[in-house]
Amino acid sequence: MDLFKRDYGDVYLSHRGVQGLTYSVVFTALATCFVGLRVYTRSRIIGKMESNDWMVIIALVNSYVFMGLDIVEAMSGMGMHLKDIPPNILERQMKAFWLTIPFYNAAVLCAKASILMQYFRVFPTHRMRVVCWAMITILGIYGTWAVISAFFNCIPVAKFWDDSISGFCLSKPGLWFSNASMHITTDLVILIIPIPALIAIDIPRKQKAALMILFALGGFVCITSIVRLVSLKKIADSTDPTYDNVGAASWSAIECNTGIICACLPTLKPLISKIAPGLLSSLNGSRRFSTEPVSTVQRRTTWNDESTLGTSGEYPEYGAGDPERVLELVPTSPSKYSKRWCKDTKIHAPDMTDEVAELTRQDRGVAQGYHQHNISETSSYF
Repeated sequence: MDLFKRDYGDVYLSHRGVQGLTYSVVFTALATCFVGLRVYTRSRIIGKMESNDWMVIIALVNSYVFMGLDIVEAMSGMGMHLKDIPPNILERQMKAFWLTIPFYNAAVLCAKASILMQYFRVFPTHRMRVVCWAMITILGIYGTWAVISAFFNCIPVAKFWDDSISGFCLSKPGLWFSNASMHITTDLVILIIPIPALIAIDIPRKQKAALMILFALGGFVCITSIVRLVSLKKIADSTDPTYDNVGAASWSAIECNTGIICACLPTLKPLISKIAPGLLSSLNGSRRFSTEPVSTVQRRTTWNDESTLGTSGEYPEYGAGDPERVLELVPTSPSKYSKRWCKDTKIHAPDMTDEVAELTRQDRGVAQGYHQHNISETSSYF
């Protein structure tokens, strides 16, 4: 029998259980560090917490609950063979397992919602807002189903851990596979959404490459979701689920915490710039302090009955301290992506020269000032 100790009454801890628990603790700790850095950046450096910041905090809280339940599972024989676990200990493990499912789903979905909310601020076009709201609506509907169906997988609920009770249960493998497939699909969609906008943004190539790499890190979450799906199939086909559950528990912890980490990474540039300003200067290139006319069009908008440049403001310089003002970027060359981007911002590529000419001398000075701060909210995030 593979036990570390069995002298503490009802503690049944196996080597495999400890291995699975280690992944949960380590990745939750990493997610905590990144969320802490994000909160510091947003509250101390930027000066304002937004809804997407609170959403990722909610995701982390759910991850904590998941880790706590993982500890209970590990101390209740997870990783041991089914025949070696007493009935009362097995029941405790199954109760903890039952609770991990809704909190895992909540953590993953909140992290995805946080990323979509970031897209609102980084890519503030009408088309992007429509796509993001559609995705958030889908996540909301699907997430409600995923959490409720996890809690009420069986009627009565106790039938989940006690099969001798009469009642009805949804197909556990069917529910697991459908939820996992939905997670993978939404991961891919969230990964694809910003690609046209990233291609269209007119920024130095190194900076654009860094942005794409940063977004591509979300692909790792897709990979963990796929690996987790494979581990779920192993449990579904297993005759010894308590022994085979370690892999699924480990990959579930990795998936929800890497999602949180990926949601935090884009927000840390102001912190990195403050601690090591030279580290990111090579990405911005000489254009960071260029005095040449900006290569994007900043069209006039009306804000509180005032004619202003459309700007965004994570920093006080942006939008006169108002974080809701949005700078809309337009590329200089009318590629197929830029035409679409221009259409979203209601500015057409052939009219860019005229639009720039309409800026007053004062506005040009302001525009150049924005250029020194990387022009856009995108740069304040990345």
